[in-house]
Amino acid sequence: MPTFQPKSEFSSQLNARAGRYLSRSKTGRFAGAGQWFRSSLLFLFCTAVYSLIYIDPGPWILLVSAAVLGAGIYTLVATVCHDAAHGSFAASRWVNQVCLSAGFSLVGISGKLWAERHLRLHHMYPNIAGTDIDADGSSLLRLSPSKPWRAWHRFQCWYAIFLYALVLPHLAFAEDFEHLRKARRNWPGKFSGVGPLVEFAAAKIVHVCLFLVMPLFLSEHGIILLAGYYIVFVSSASLLFVAINVGSHISEEAEFFDPNEGGTLPLDWAHHQIRTSVDWAPTSRLAIALTGGANAHCAHHLFPRFAHSHNRALSRLVIRTAREFGVKLNILAPWEVVRAHMAHLYKMSRPPRILNGSSIGGR
Repeated sequence: MPTFQPKSEFSSQLNARAGRYLSRSKTGRFAGAGQWFRSSLLFLFCTAVYSLIYIDPGPWILLVSAAVLGAGIYTLVATVCHDAAHGSFAASRWVNQVCLSAGFSLVGISGKLWAERHLRLHHMYPNIAGTDIDADGSSLLRLSPSKPWRAWHRFQCWYAIFLYALVLPHLAFAEDFEHLRKARRNWPGKFSGVGPLVEFAAAKIVHVCLFLVMPLFLSEHGIILLAGYYIVFVSSASLLFVAINVGSHISEEAEFFDPNEGGTLPLDWAHHQIRTSVDWAPTSRLAIALTGGANAHCAHHLFPRFAHSHNRALSRLVIRTAREFGVKLNILAPWEVVRAHMAHLYKMSRPPRILNGSSIGGR
C-alpha cells in the first residue's frame, strides 16, 4: 500500500485540538441521547411507511411511499450504520455490530463486509489509484484519471444517472459476492469462518423477504405494481446516496493522487484527506443530522472515529486551524457540489491527452 509523508505541524495541531475537544465531550466520541432519539424516530417512521404496502392506499400513493421509504432507509443507514461501522454509534462493540448488520440488511448489503472495505480502503486512501473503492468502481463509468478510457465513456454524462439509480442493488447482488471472495482471500482472519457467511446470507434474505417475498404473498397488489414499488424504492435510496456522497470526493474540486515509483505519496495523511474531500454547509446542524455528516466530509475523514453528531464542532476546529496554517479547504454550496461532480464526470468522459507516453486526465 502507498505511504504518506511524515506528519506535519498542521496535522499535529489538529490532533491536539481534537484531543482537547474530546476531553470536554460529555459523550466522548460516541453518539449522544439526541442522536439515539432521532434514530429511533426515523426507524419508527420507516416502519410506518413500509406498512403502507400491506394496505391499499392507491397505486400512486404507494409509489410515492416507496420513494419516501427509500430516502428514509438511506438516511437510517447513513446516520446509524455508518457511525456503527466506525465504532462510534455506541460504546459497545456488540451494539455497533448489530446496528451495522441489521441496518445494511435493509438494502441487502453485508454490513460487516462494507465496513471492512470502507475503513481499510476508502478512508485510508481516498482518490488514490487502485485503492479507493469509490473512485475505482464500475468500468462503465470513468471516475478517476487513472482509470483507462473507453469509447462508451464519451456518453457517461447521459447514462450515469441510470447507473446511479442501481448503485445499491448492484452492490447487494453483484459486487458484494465479488468482495466476499476477495475478503476471504485477503483477510482470512475475519472472513474465513461461518459467522461472516451467515451475516452475508442474512443480509440478502432479510432484504428479499421484506421487499419481494412478503409483499407478494401478504399484500393484495399485483406483480407489476410491486415491481414498480421495488424499483422506485431502490432507485430513491441509490440516487440519494449518490447525490449526498459521491460529490464529496468525485469532483473537479477534489484532487487525485498517484504514488511515485517507490510507493510514496506527495502529502502527509491530513493534507491528503483535505485535498481529496469536498464539504457543503459543514457547520449546519440540520445538514449533519440528515446526512450523517456527509456534508462535513473533511472533518469526518480527519476524525473518522467520532460519531457524526460531533462533526459540527470538529468542522469548526478544522476551519479555524486551516485558516491559521493557510490550508485551503474545499467548501461549496450544495448545488455547486452537484455541478462540480458533473463537471468532473464530463472531464473524465473525454479521451486522455498523451504526453511523453503518459495519459493526462481528459481534454
